[in-house]
Amino acid sequence: MNLTIREGIHFRDLRSQGETITVKVSPRDFKRLRPLLRRTGCTVHILEKKGGLQLSLAGKHRRGFLFGLILFCFLLYFLSSFIWNINVSGNEKVSKDEILGVLERNGVSKGILKKQLDLSQLERAILLDIEELSWVGSRVRGVYLEIQVVERLREPVETDMVDLVASKDGLVVDILVLAGKAAVEAGETVQKGQLLISGLVPMAEDPDRELQDETQDSALIPEGRVKARGMVEALVWYEAFAEVPLYVVDKVKTGNMIRSFSFSVNNKDYHLWGPKDVPYRNYEIEKIRHALVWRNLRFPVELVSNKCRELSVNARTIPPWEALQEARNQALREVNLQLPRGGASIKKRYVDDYYFLELGTVGTRVMIETQEDIAVPLNS
Repeated sequence: MNLTIREGIHFRDLRSQGETITVKVSPRDFKRLRPLLRRTGCTVHILEKKGGLQLSLAGKHRRGFLFGLILFCFLLYFLSSFIWNINVSGNEKVSKDEILGVLERNGVSKGILKKQLDLSQLERAILLDIEELSWVGSRVRGVYLEIQVVERLREPVETDMVDLVASKDGLVVDILVLAGKAAVEAGETVQKGQLLISGLVPMAEDPDRELQDETQDSALIPEGRVKARGMVEALVWYEAFAEVPLYVVDKVKTGNMIRSFSFSVNNKDYHLWGPKDVPYRNYEIEKIRHALVWRNLRFPVELVSNKCRELSVNARTIPPWEALQEARNQALREVNLQLPRGGASIKKRYVDDYYFLELGTVGTRVMIETQEDIAVPLNS
């Protein structure tokens, strides 16, 4: 060993077992050991050969395996030259099908070669064909063609708010008209969207107009448009219902777990290793997907790791009074979310409890009566 160090022969993973020493050396340094072995009278035996060279030598004896490996790499490279999926993002009013239709009319669809794509020409074609878009960007990521769009912002059409309508159902209590003409009366039930104060009012008659003959029909008074203003106070009811079970199922992990692996091709799973069927009665599964990515290529193949953990399920009974209190709290929280933030005066509260013992649940219905202004402009 001293001679090998002196001659600059490198080795690693030295292990000594009595008079035997095991090391790892490169094929080139192994040839340089021969004169040193003759000088020292030592012998050497090759225990195992590893590395790329050995793999290539083994390929001579396993031509089928080597051919299959080369064919697999070629098919992988060949399939990565096509577009297999088209993603569209940024669209809200413009449908994805409309954008894909423009792509198809320009000869772009799933399965097209990447080198046949002219992204700048494709972006211009989409902009010219769809007026609702103000910008289009495109790029190729692996086997995906990504289309990102920005829709054109249109200015809202200006309309005169001349009428006031009901924002919700209610019972009219009081009406105050500042401008316009009342279309409902106190004590009348109205529905959401119903006209409350109209902006169409009769114009005052001209005082200089001469009186007409009583035998003739009165002249029609012309009507004019004004911006309706006023308040319509109404009683409005808000209601919420909550149901709570009389028992709760607790799930606790027992610590037992099994793992299995599969690979997914186009969202179809193929079992690879591990138990196929879950041996537990109650369990939860955690799936971790590892995509096959090489540089900017993303292949439609994923390795799926499944972790299945056993659960111990126990049913716990809840006292009826405790479940009923929880149902009341839930119903109150829900109905409070429905109330307007300001301008509403709470008049009454109604709470009704229900027992569904045969179903194993209890429930509560909460209704709140408020008085509020329900008049809003027609276009709001």
